[in-house]
Amino acid sequence: MMRCRYIAAMGLVVAIAGGVSAGAQEAAEPAKTSEPGVVTKVENATVHAAKAAASGIERGAHAAAKGIKRGAEAVAHGVERGATATGNAAKTVAKKIKGSDEPAPEEGK
Repeated sequence: MMRCRYIAAMGLVVAIAGGVSAGAQEAAEPAKTSEPGVVTKVENATVHAAKAAASGIERGAHAAAKGIKRGAEAVAHGVERGATATGNAAKTVAKKIKGSDEPAPEEGK
C-alpha cells in the first residue's frame, strides 16, 4: 500500500517537474535576448527542485513506515506486559485464597 502511494507520488513529482521544465523552456525560447546562462540556471533549479521533492516524499514514506513499525512493536509489548501483569495478579490472588485458612503473616519477618 505504501509502495503504491510512493510510486504515485513519484509519478506526480515527475509530471510536475516535466511540466515546469517544459514551461521554462517554452518561455525561454521566444526571448532571444535572454542569456543562455539564465535558461541553464532555470533548468538546473527545476531539476534540483524535482529531486528535492522526490527526496522529501521518499523520506516521508520511510518515516511513516518506521512510525507504523514502532507503533506495532509498542502494542505487542503492551499486550505482553498486560498478560504478565494479569498472570502475576492471578498468582497473588490464588496465594491469598489458598492461604486464607492460615494466620496472616507477621510484617518484618
